[in-house]
Amino acid sequence: MPDKDENGGKPALSYRTAMVAYAVLGILCLSTLHGDPLYLCLLIIGAIAFKTWLARAKSRLEDR
Repeated sequence: MPDKDENGGKPALSYRTAMVAYAVLGILCLSTLHGDPLYLCLLIIGAIAFKTWLARAKSRLEDR
């Protein structure tokens, strides 16, 4: 049986809240950065958002 975290297996933030936070970070990056740093930050934020989406998809498949 997998170990549960401190929250009893519930995530600290909801999926929707996490995605909104990633969008806000992306907008802040777009409004303040230019050139290579902008692309790097957007790549990192996108990768983390994709990882969050994959984890949710995996969780939903396991719940079936």
